[in-house]
Amino acid sequence: MEYKDYYKILGIDKKASAEEIKKSYRKLARKYHPDVNPNDKTSETRFKELQEAYDVLKDEKKRKEYDELGTNYFNYKAAGGGARAGGPFQGGEYYYSYGTDGGPSGFNFEDIFSDLFSRSGRRHGPVKGEDLRASLEISVVESVKGTERIVNINGEKIKIKIPQGIGSGGKIKASGKGSPGYEGGPNGDLYIEITVLNDPVFERKGNDIYTIKKIKLTEAVLGGKVEVATIDGVIMLTIPPGTQNGAKFRIPKKGATDISSKKTGDLIITVSVEIPSKISEKIKKVFFELKQEGI
Repeated sequence: MEYKDYYKILGIDKKASAEEIKKSYRKLARKYHPDVNPNDKTSETRFKELQEAYDVLKDEKKRKEYDELGTNYFNYKAAGGGARAGGPFQGGEYYYSYGTDGGPSGFNFEDIFSDLFSRSGRRHGPVKGEDLRASLEISVVESVKGTERIVNINGEKIKIKIPQGIGSGGKIKASGKGSPGYEGGPNGDLYIEITVLNDPVFERKGNDIYTIKKIKLTEAVLGGKVEVATIDGVIMLTIPPGTQNGAKFRIPKKGATDISSKKTGDLIITVSVEIPSKISEKIKKVFFELKQEGI
């Protein structure tokens, strides 16, 4: 008999846990169920394959036999090895075999399709559309201050409000902007995952904002005040005499405000001392004298 890769059919790894097997099966079964795809032979065949794969992999004993026998598994089954009477597959055809729990024998139908069918066991009625997922890249400034973006989902332009403080990995839910429902059911939802892109001026780590400020050699040696760009505009930073290259200055409450805790991060300024590339003879003489003094 032809070998069927049940793991590939369910879209899972061979090391998948029982919970991962169930989760993948539920997701695909909803998508290809005959009631969701009426008169669609391709979906019907796919659904049968899913049920067959799940029937084996959910059972610890059957799964062990399948893994150990490999390509010989189906010959073994055809010869009667490990066969059990009944079950949802006979003669290669799928049929409903309702048990005492109101679902097909061997698994809890209501649990698997609770969002498709009512508890009365009816197989028709409104079905919520599938949720959609998308990703969106924003700048550091947009992540701190918030903004609005227009995203194109399946040809539909949707305005998305980006809340203040959202960071990379944060998700935004747009209710009712997913796939259309079935038989009058509500639309699914749209979930957008945010990625914050660092730029030449600002870098975000958690709720802290990092920036680099280049200063002159004389400012590092003698000290002074320099302008530094922040998310909210320019501030004056005092440079103490003798500031070293790579020195860091922390400005409290100039970072991003966390959405959950409402705590605001800081602005971290790293000083980069510029060494002049062109030095006059007069300046060389000064540095030579400093060298003689051991500076």
